[in-house]
Amino acid sequence: MNSLLYVAALPVAWVFLRWIWHRPQRGLLLVAALVPLNGLLLIAPEWMRVDGWKEAMLLLTLAVAAFVPHGRTEPRPALPWWSIGAVLCVFGVGSAFVTAGILGIFAIKITFFYFIVVPLILYLRPFDARDRDLLITIMMVESVGIAIFGLMQQGIGAAGLAEMGYKFNETIRFSGGLMRSFGSFNQPFPFAFYLVTVLLVGGSVALAAPRRFRNRLFLLSSPLLVAGVAASVVRAALLGLLIGVLVLAVVRYRRQLKAVLIGGAALIVVAVVAASSQARSSLLSSESLAARETGWKVVTRTVPSHPFGDGLGSTGAAKAAQLVAELGPAAEKLPYATGEVQIYGRPYQPDNYYVKLLIELGPIGLWLFCAILVVIFLLALRGARTMTGNDAALALGVAAAVLSSAVAAVASSYFEIFPSDFYFWLLAAVVGCAVSQQSPAEAVERSPVKEQAS
Repeated sequence: MNSLLYVAALPVAWVFLRWIWHRPQRGLLLVAALVPLNGLLLIAPEWMRVDGWKEAMLLLTLAVAAFVPHGRTEPRPALPWWSIGAVLCVFGVGSAFVTAGILGIFAIKITFFYFIVVPLILYLRPFDARDRDLLITIMMVESVGIAIFGLMQQGIGAAGLAEMGYKFNETIRFSGGLMRSFGSFNQPFPFAFYLVTVLLVGGSVALAAPRRFRNRLFLLSSPLLVAGVAASVVRAALLGLLIGVLVLAVVRYRRQLKAVLIGGAALIVVAVVAASSQARSSLLSSESLAARETGWKVVTRTVPSHPFGDGLGSTGAAKAAQLVAELGPAAEKLPYATGEVQIYGRPYQPDNYYVKLLIELGPIGLWLFCAILVVIFLLALRGARTMTGNDAALALGVAAAVLSSAVAAVASSYFEIFPSDFYFWLLAAVVGCAVSQQSPAEAVERSPVKEQAS
């Protein structure tokens, strides 16, 4: 059946190829619009479930960008982190093949596919100002619909969602006795992280020009997105949102966000007091953190004996894919790991991306990745201070989202959760496009954007 689906997809691929032939940027924008809806394939008819569609579309877009002649008009984007990224890729790819042989391809794909392909497309065919504005519009419009669907899931209930085709303990999950909304995604985590990214990036752009109709509607709809994040019961996302909003307030939007911060804090206090004891225990419980800390302590004790890590793909989703490839259905019967990498057990999931890197690539890999995050954050922050208009607001929103993601990764495998990884590297490269497209004269004459504060 899958073979027939792939054959049937060929005409669609041909139409897509014709559409992006002269402007590969369209392909990237289309993928950005579709990936938040990927989780809906779980309940879609069988004929619509084509595995790898997003990777295929991106690779086809990259091929057009690389090999179809064009008259380049925009300068190459500023990607000052590319050299560190190249070292990380070489180190990680070599580690994956040494550790797992050909099965290391699973880890390489999960860790580096979007990290390499998305910025490379934009390096070859940079987004112009119109592309960047369209991307923000796509994010704003879709996020509102996705948040509404997530809130509706609380009314539909677990039984109703199961009747729609979602599965318990895979997509339908609970925290204590609370069902966690997941919107159009396959789990609550990508749902919450996506809404946080849109709130920070879209919110920054909207606050910079609140009279624009699109922006005004988004600001009015933003409480729905916040409610969607809360309904997911993902505490890492809530903390990341708070950190991101503080960045926006401190750097530029202090006057606009002062009331939001005060009102939000008051609302949280009231909600905690008014919520049921079951809800409070789910949100405030420290049991999950304590369980994770047990594993983290075991990992840190093994670092001196594994200075270069245990190999890319020794934990998490990549190792799970390797085990399924090796053992098939028998992989589901393996015992869970509790803090150490186990070869013949279900792979340890540290729920901390930095610990995951420490296990797989050791202190060197962890340092390289953290350096990339710092460089992207500083690039975005500099762009927010040296550019004007939508691009300055976009850069500030991305800076807030980068810091938010870095914080959320302490309690989640953020950078291997789809589509959080896709959007992170897309927005990082988009800021690079904006920074490089300011003329030298503008860069010299332009003073830092004044803080909009009282």
